Amino acid sequence: MCGINGILKRNTSANITEDKISTMNKKLIHRGPDAEGIFINKDIGLGHRRLKIIDLVGGAQPMVSDDKSIVVIFNGEIYNFKEIRRHLESKGYVFKSKSDTETIIYAYVEYGIDCVAHFRGMFGIAIYDLNQKKLTILRDRLGIKPVYYYLDENILVFSSEIKPIITALNRKPEVHLDSLDFYMSVGYVPGENTLFDNIKKLQPGHLLTVQNNQVTIKQYWDLYQTLSAQYSFEEALTRFEELAEESVKLRMISDVPLGAFLSGGLDSSMIVALMSRLSDNTVKTFSVGYRDQPEANELAYARIVADHYNTDHHEFLLEPLDFFNSLETLVEHTEEPIIESAGVALFQLSQLAREHVTVILSGEGGDEILAGYPLYQIMPKVDRLHRWVRHFPAPLTQRIGHYLSADEKRTKYWDWLQLPQPKRYQSISNDVTSSIKRRMYSDPQVLNSQTATSRYFETLYNHHSRGTDLQKMTYTDIKSWLPDDLLVKADKMTMAASLELRVPFLDHKLVEFATSLPDHYRLRGKKGKYLLKELGRNLLPHEIIHRKKKGFPVPINAWLRGPLYDRSAEILLDNSSFNSGYFNKTYIENMLRRHQRGDEDLSRRIFSLLNLEIWHRNYFQ
Repeated sequence: MCGINGILKRNTSANITEDKISTMNKKLIHRGPDAEGIFINKDIGLGHRRLKIIDLVGGAQPMVSDDKSIVVIFNGEIYNFKEIRRHLESKGYVFKSKSDTETIIYAYVEYGIDCVAHFRGMFGIAIYDLNQKKLTILRDRLGIKPVYYYLDENILVFSSEIKPIITALNRKPEVHLDSLDFYMSVGYVPGENTLFDNIKKLQPGHLLTVQNNQVTIKQYWDLYQTLSAQYSFEEALTRFEELAEESVKLRMISDVPLGAFLSGGLDSSMIVALMSRLSDNTVKTFSVGYRDQPEANELAYARIVADHYNTDHHEFLLEPLDFFNSLETLVEHTEEPIIESAGVALFQLSQLAREHVTVILSGEGGDEILAGYPLYQIMPKVDRLHRWVRHFPAPLTQRIGHYLSADEKRTKYWDWLQLPQPKRYQSISNDVTSSIKRRMYSDPQVLNSQTATSRYFETLYNHHSRGTDLQKMTYTDIKSWLPDDLLVKADKMTMAASLELRVPFLDHKLVEFATSLPDHYRLRGKKGKYLLKELGRNLLPHEIIHRKKKGFPVPINAWLRGPLYDRSAEILLDNSSFNSGYFNKTYIENMLRRHQRGDEDLSRRIFSLLNLEIWHRNYFQ
């Protein structure tokens, strides 16, 4: 696990200097505290920071082929590198190290860009071919590892994070206002854009090439190439267990200590169960909790699993002021605001885990690939009501909307009821609909940009016309919510603590299999993740399988009514705030009052605006 950087000059004779790459590298020390490497060749410079995981002695980067024609920098892991290596050795290739990085070099020599089809893992990779003067940048299929870039007619700058790119530019980027509605609608910016103008993300399953000054971006992998697999339920259960166990086994390959995050939920508990089955050593587990907050606290469930498998268990308790004081750290490392209050808890827990291990496994992805979110059950009910509501006369629709307008949750559902599902579904975290936006925004440009938000998600939803509604919803989430929110939080909060995170449920072979299954294998009645629950019968205690889903809860609702209210209100109501330029101050004042009185839970809205303001102060003031 590492951090990568690069600069390629275009349309200019100026050469790259080492200090430019060194400055970028310094911004990534947390991602790679163990070593630094730089490669310079006229108009291209590549930089690398290394966290040593595999081949601790060898494996230094940038790595150059024997004939000096291929240079590679790499962030992530290729879990099947030994298998690829054996195949390449049979063709006559000779390896000098035991690292997966060298496997990338000779896989590229053998297969060209198609080498990526052979890789099973998480990665951001840059390959420079000196003979062809071609730069290729690749991102893994599910977007587990980030790749950002800035491109204009003179320069391409790329990195694992945004801050190094900013240091390499002649002028600081501005706020990308067209992305602001995306953020307020779903709590993150999906797709290729970021909230920084002209700084973009290479999309999951995509590669970018530059040759002869021509830039090409293409997709090399997508989900649902096969929509329906023909398995009996028993066959599907057996095959899923085989793939899940294989995925965990691959992700336990490490030359440094490893452990697991354990929330006490089904996904993380299953990872711990499979690790315990596969390991001769005691599994180290790590959990977070909150003092005097029984509704949010999951430590009791985590202890049940820890006791069941006799793990070496560690716990961290997060206090309200610790949470608030860590918000700047959250924004500093996520680099864009995301509405993930759990990010603070994850960062604190990662710091605890790093005292014991260097690699951590977790359960991200289980809900997306196996339809675990309650919203997947709610949307069909909303759709049935929509077929009735759509026939209401306009005056009646308006009166009902006005009657419900005092409560944002009711307003959201009323807006949903008036739309067909392809226009309604905007990923799991969709929380701010058009009626709320008309009250919230004071800037017409931001209000008008909601059209782009709607169009983006509708295009995702309809991408595979032959899929069922459930397949379309999970596809939308796997392409948006998962890489641009959950995995951003997971990657950046763990890497902030120099901890490598691995996510077995997002092995692409497992994802392809699970999402190709019939809907009722994944969602049966009110049972989401039905397949996983059936698998868990022989592996987990009954109370873990049948407990109510909580996700990764943080008691921010109560905290923003109590110990954190005054400080939050002071920031949000400051006349010099970024929010004051784009959001209606009366709306913000009313939102704060309603939440403090307990009229409704508006903690998510408060947190989103708070995060946005702190982000703007950190990066633009």
